[in-house]
Amino acid sequence: MDLLTSLWIPIIVAPVALWFYGAAAWMVLPHHRKDFKKLPDDTKVMDFVRGLGVAPGTYGYPNFGSHADAKDPEFKAKCDAGPMGTLSVWTKPNMGLNMALNFVVNVIACFLIAYLAATAGMPRGAGFGKVMRVVGTAGVLTFTFASLPGMIWFQANKPAIVSHVIDGVVMGLITGTVFALLWPK
Repeated sequence: MDLLTSLWIPIIVAPVALWFYGAAAWMVLPHHRKDFKKLPDDTKVMDFVRGLGVAPGTYGYPNFGSHADAKDPEFKAKCDAGPMGTLSVWTKPNMGLNMALNFVVNVIACFLIAYLAATAGMPRGAGFGKVMRVVGTAGVLTFTFASLPGMIWFQANKPAIVSHVIDGVVMGLITGTVFALLWPK
C-alpha cells in the first residue's frame, strides 16, 4: 500500500491529461462529427417530445414493465411494427458540472488502475516499458470496453463506436504514459 500512496501524482496528472484530450477530441479533432445522425425534422421531434412533457431521462420504446409483459401479443405486435429504440431526453447541459464530474470519474478510474498496478506486484523503479504495458492495458480496458456492450445492444452508429474505441485506446495510452513517466523510483 505504500506504493499506492506514492502514486498520487500520476493519479491526479493522468486525469488532467485525459481531460485535455477529451476536450480536444470533441472540440477540435474530426472523429466525433458523425457520432449522431440528423433527424429528418428535428424541430418536429423536439416539439412532439416537449408536448408530451417528458422529463429528462432515458426511455425505451415500446416499453414493458416485466418479462411477462414482453409475452403480451399487443407488445409483440408493437415490436414487429417498429420502430424500436431509446430516447435520451436532456436539459441544457451544465458544462462546468459535467466537466467536473467527468474529471472525478477519471480520477476514480486512475486510482483503481494505480491500485491494480500496485497490488499486482509492480515494484518501485519498474521500467517505463513494464509500467506502460500494465497500466496502458488497464487504461485501454477501462476507457474502451465498459461502454461497448451498450453501444452494440442499442445499435449506436458505427462511426460512434469507432470514435469511442479510438478515444478509449488513446486515453489508455495517455494513462499508461503518464504513470510510466511518473512511476516512483
